[in-house]
Amino acid sequence: MNRVHQVLRSTFKGSKCVALACGLLLAAAGQAQTYSSSNVSYNLQNNYPPNPQYNPQYSNSSPYNHKPRYTGEGWGKHLVLEGGGGVTVPGGSTQNFANTGWNVLLGGGFKFNDRLSLLAEWNFNRMTVPQSLAYLNAQTPYGNEHIWTADLNPKFNFIHRDRLDGYVIGGGGFSRALTNFTVPVYVPCGYYYYYYGGGCSGSVNVAHTSTNQGNIDVGVGGEWRISPYERGKIFLEARYEKLFSPKSVLPPGHDANLIPVTVGYRW
Repeated sequence: MNRVHQVLRSTFKGSKCVALACGLLLAAAGQAQTYSSSNVSYNLQNNYPPNPQYNPQYSNSSPYNHKPRYTGEGWGKHLVLEGGGGVTVPGGSTQNFANTGWNVLLGGGFKFNDRLSLLAEWNFNRMTVPQSLAYLNAQTPYGNEHIWTADLNPKFNFIHRDRLDGYVIGGGGFSRALTNFTVPVYVPCGYYYYYYGGGCSGSVNVAHTSTNQGNIDVGVGGEWRISPYERGKIFLEARYEKLFSPKSVLPPGHDANLIPVTVGYRW
């Protein structure tokens, strides 16, 4: 019996050693595997491009790959204000009723996005009447026309770049045309006019005519942003305006046509 106990005790001690040896081997293998996994991950990071999430210079959507551009902030980015002036040329048969003059444009509106806006605009055109027409209709040497329009015009940017936009605009509204026939007169030049040897030249209205009608307009233009960090833009545009004016021998004539060319600032 004692012999059996000794054999079992020796076997148990041996199994402890074997278990200890196996535990050491498994620990060493685990450590090697951990080192290997870490090493593989390190190698993968070195062999492949960096993750764009942590390296924005490699991302296509990164701001570092684009030029600076004003994007606006708050509700104010939807507000549009504009003003400008330029030259107005009569078109078609309207050339018989008016000479080339000048115009003023004022407006404001709402910007839906970078491409579409809706503008309410007031355009004033001032032109002179051909002398032959003034003599024929009112026996006066001079005349002038004031034509203003109040329109609601959608504007669409078909070209949209960092600082340059190309757009089309068009719509319609209400217009009024007023024609004055004048004669020159001499008037006093100030309070002490009798100290002067003569007077100053002026004009007096002797007749006038006016019409009210609807109108349509369409145009094309370009905008250039002064600074990539600001929203203000300089614009140049040309429009065609058609007034549904009545048939008459007086200005502005039947279905008057105007071509205002305007330079201005839009914010």
